[in-house]
Amino acid sequence: MVYSGGNGGMAMGDRRKSARRPARLLLVLLMLSGTMAASGPAAVADDEPYPLTFPVVGSSSWGDTWGAPRSGGRTHKGTDIFADKGTPVVAAAAGTIEKIAVGERAGRYIAITHDDGWRTLYIHLDNDTPGTDDGLGGAPAPGIAVGVRVEAGDVIDYLGDSGNAENTPPHLHFELHRPDGTAINPAPHLRFAVTGAFVAPESVEVAPAASFPSYDAEGIDPVGHVDPGGGFAAGLAVNQGIVYMGTWGRPEACPNSGVRVIDATDPGNPTVLATLAGADEFPATSTDGVWAGSLATEAFTGDLAIVGVRLCDTSERTRRSEAFRGLAIYDVTTPEAPTLLGTLHSGDLTQGPNDVVAAVDADGSLLVSTTVMQSFRHTDGVTGDWRLVDASDPTAPQQIADWDYRAGFAEDDPRRGDVNLHAHTSTLAPDASSVWVAVWDAGMVQLDLTTPDSPALTAQVGGGEGDPGNAHSVVVDPERNLLIRTSEDLEWRDDDGETNDWGAQIVYDISDVDDPAVLSAFATENQDLSTGKPPRPGYFSAHEIDLVNHIEYLTWYSDGLRVVDLSDPAQPEEVAYFIPPPTPDPQNHFLGQGRGSAFAMVWSVEIADGFIYVSDMNSGLWILRLAAGDIVDAAAL
Repeated sequence: MVYSGGNGGMAMGDRRKSARRPARLLLVLLMLSGTMAASGPAAVADDEPYPLTFPVVGSSSWGDTWGAPRSGGRTHKGTDIFADKGTPVVAAAAGTIEKIAVGERAGRYIAITHDDGWRTLYIHLDNDTPGTDDGLGGAPAPGIAVGVRVEAGDVIDYLGDSGNAENTPPHLHFELHRPDGTAINPAPHLRFAVTGAFVAPESVEVAPAASFPSYDAEGIDPVGHVDPGGGFAAGLAVNQGIVYMGTWGRPEACPNSGVRVIDATDPGNPTVLATLAGADEFPATSTDGVWAGSLATEAFTGDLAIVGVRLCDTSERTRRSEAFRGLAIYDVTTPEAPTLLGTLHSGDLTQGPNDVVAAVDADGSLLVSTTVMQSFRHTDGVTGDWRLVDASDPTAPQQIADWDYRAGFAEDDPRRGDVNLHAHTSTLAPDASSVWVAVWDAGMVQLDLTTPDSPALTAQVGGGEGDPGNAHSVVVDPERNLLIRTSEDLEWRDDDGETNDWGAQIVYDISDVDDPAVLSAFATENQDLSTGKPPRPGYFSAHEIDLVNHIEYLTWYSDGLRVVDLSDPAQPEEVAYFIPPPTPDPQNHFLGQGRGSAFAMVWSVEIADGFIYVSDMNSGLWILRLAAGDIVDAAAL
C-alpha cells in the first residue's frame, strides 16, 4: 500500500523552523503528525500496534515495501517516507539519543532508544548546505546530541538524501526495532499512527519479470502494468497512490476514453477505478493534460483532478460548434466516485487546453497554468495561447491572465500568424512566482508572475539561429541554473524526401539568463538517420521530462523511457532504460514509417512514492522502479 500525508506541495520556509502555511490556501494530502502516546509496552504482539508519532512533519508519501529486494542480496528493513529536503524529522517516541553518525549507505542517521527498550532509526538525513546538493552541510536540530532525552514529536533532524539515496527523491528511511534488536515492519504501526487502524503487514510484491510480456530494459524492473484498452494513453498525474492517465486523440483516431483513474496503492496490481471527462460527458474530445493534487480552502477540502478537455477535431467547423473545450475540475476525494465540481470554457473558436500544471502562489491561491494551442490565431489575437487560471474555488475557476509570444509583434507583422510560434507546454515554479513556456520555434520563454494578472516576459532561451525548434517540454534545475528542453519531431523525412534527425534534448546553462549557453545535447542511438531508416518500426523522438535531483527521466516514444545522469550537465550519461513490448496501435493511426504498427509509444513519466510511472500510448500504464545496485542502492526505492 502507498500512503500520503501532510501539507503536500508546499515549499518549506526556513528549514530550521516549522513549515508555514499560506493564509488562504493549503495543498494537503493528509496530516500525518501522529497523536498517539509517546511510548508503548515493552512487549507488543505481532497483531498489536506499537504507538508511534509519525516521524515526518507535514507533506509526505510512503509505502509498505518491507522485504523488497535490495542490492547485495539484502531486503528492505524499513519504510521510506518521501518529502521535501529539509522537512523536519521528529522523534517517533520518547527516549534517549543513542547514536548520531554517518554511514556509507545510510548517510547521516540518528538512533533513539525508547524508554521501554524499543529503538527507532532515522536514515538518509540531510547533509547539504541549504539550497544546494553539495553534501557539505547538515546537522541535527539545535540541542540534539548523544545522551539527550527527547519527547515524542521533538524535532531531531531534517529529511534529506544522504548516503546511497543521493540519486533518489529525498526521503527518510525509518526503522523500528524490538528490545531484542529484531527489526519489524514499521508500516502497519505508522498506519495506525495516521488512521488508528492496524492491519497485518502487506509488502509490495514485485511480479517476476517472466510475468510481463517481452520488453527491453536495463537497470529498471517492471513492477506493475494495466492496459485499460482503446489506446493512446497520454499525460499522467499521481496523487496519494492514485494515477490519473489521460487520452490523446485526433479526428481520425479519437478514443475519447477520458482520464482513467487507476488505484496503484498496490503497485504490483494497478486497478482501474473510474473515468473522468469521458465520452459521456465531453464527446469527441482529447484529455491528454491532467493535474492531480489535494486542496484545503474555505471553498473545498479534498483531492482534485484538473483535466484539459480539447477537441479531437480542431477544424474551424468543429471549433465553431457548441462542444465544450476547456478545464474540467473533479472532486476525487473518493477516487472511485469522482464528481465534476466546475468547468472553465477556453473560449469560442479555440480547440481547448493542451497541458495542465498547478501550484500555490505566495498569497495562497491555487494557480493553474495551461496552454491552448493556436488560440491567438483562432481568436484573431483576442486571447493568447498561454492562460493562467485561479482555481482556489474549484467550483468557480476564473481566468486571470493570458499571454502570447506573437502579441509582441506589430499588427502588420506576418509573424503574428505564424503557426509555429504557438505555446505548447509550461512549467510553473513551485511557488507559482514564474513560469517557463515552451513556444515551439521560439524556444523557451520565462514569465514573471509576481503580479499574476500581469505576466511579464523576463527571459528567452533558444529560438535563434541554429535552434532546432519544436520546443515541446521544459524543466528547470534552479539550484544548478540549468534549463532542459526537449524538441519533438516525429517526421523522419522532410518535404523533399530527405532524412531528418528525430527530436532530441538540450541542456542550457542559464546562470546568466540573458546569455544562456548550450552545455550538451542528448539523443538515443536512433537519433541519427543519415544512414537511412531506423532499425525497427516506430517513432524515435524525445517527448517529456521529469527531473529528480540530477537524474532525469525522459520519454522517447518508441525508444521508451530513458534515465540520464546529469551530474555533469556537459556530459549526460544514460544509466538505464525501459522499452515496453511492441504493441499494435489499436487506433491504426501510427504506421511506423510503413513498417508495421506494433511498437512502443511512451508518452508521459511521473516519479512518485519511489516508483516510476510511465504511459505507453499503445499498451497503457507501466509502474517501474530502478533495479537495485544499478543507479541507486539499498533503501532509496
